[in-house]
Amino acid sequence: MKMKRMILWAAALLMCLGAVSCALAATAPAEAPEWAEVMLNERGYVDAGEYVLEDEDGGHWMYVNPTIRIQILRTREQPEKEKRSDAAQDFYCYTAEIWIDTENGELPYTTWADPSTPRDKMKPKYIEDIAQENPIVFCTSTDYYTYRVNRKEKTIYEGVVIRDREILYDKPAPIKKRYNFPTYDTLALFEDGHVESWQTKEKSAQQYIDEGAVQVYTFGPCVVRDGELTEFVTKLANRKLNPRHCFGVVEDGHYIDMICEGRLKKVNGSTGVMMGKMAEMMIERGCTLAVNLDGGQTAVMAFMGKQLNKVSTDLPRGRATKEVLCFGKKND
Repeated sequence: MKMKRMILWAAALLMCLGAVSCALAATAPAEAPEWAEVMLNERGYVDAGEYVLEDEDGGHWMYVNPTIRIQILRTREQPEKEKRSDAAQDFYCYTAEIWIDTENGELPYTTWADPSTPRDKMKPKYIEDIAQENPIVFCTSTDYYTYRVNRKEKTIYEGVVIRDREILYDKPAPIKKRYNFPTYDTLALFEDGHVESWQTKEKSAQQYIDEGAVQVYTFGPCVVRDGELTEFVTKLANRKLNPRHCFGVVEDGHYIDMICEGRLKKVNGSTGVMMGKMAEMMIERGCTLAVNLDGGQTAVMAFMGKQLNKVSTDLPRGRATKEVLCFGKKND
């Protein structure tokens, strides 16, 4: 009987620890960064209202209300060469760290360029314009799935596309096409805050919906899994320098969205980044899972209606798009 009581006590303790772990996963650090002047509660948010910091000169941005906290940091990255033949990498990087309280209904959402127009007739807009026309705190470009819609090429597929729990497309590429670019790996954000990434055809759109997916993007590759570089990064990724965009998860409800500038040597010296280095940077920022999204001239990040990163000289505002991935809504 004594042994049985000990087993039951241990099981109860494990359940309690699990509950504590889940509770902690929904919290943010209780102390604000040194560059922000705001008092936070024990869960890492504010009790009421909102706090906004926009410091472009210092490269700091922050937003926090009772259910969401976003901190953005601009850094200059100059990683050392791994191979003598590598081109020198020197670029500005924008890292957005996001915490959301899913238990109180804070979730990532989609905002369309023109919600009143059918999507097949909707005209794309620049991300900064979408951000200014709507009460969006933070938004980014996505998988640019619209480029793949109704293409005549038989090797181009829409992939699994879900927006705000609505299935738009369920047309994954064959598994044998996995290592073409994009790889058609998914980035799935769920209502409980967790994130998944699967190879094409490993999970259907309806399965994602049944399991609580809110948004599902198709691009890839998945560059970090279980806190380690994936096979694509270690064996297949090229060493070219490009502007890149990556989204990852540290733990449930705690995300990292990162954009690395490139093709701007004559503007601000940004060369772009190798995919492998980008993946390493996501691990350095604590990501257990990270997926490459569409980069190049598509990659744009906006905060409080203002575009943060530079894109290119010929498309300074990036590509026009029909949608953005959003976090947070500004108070009226």
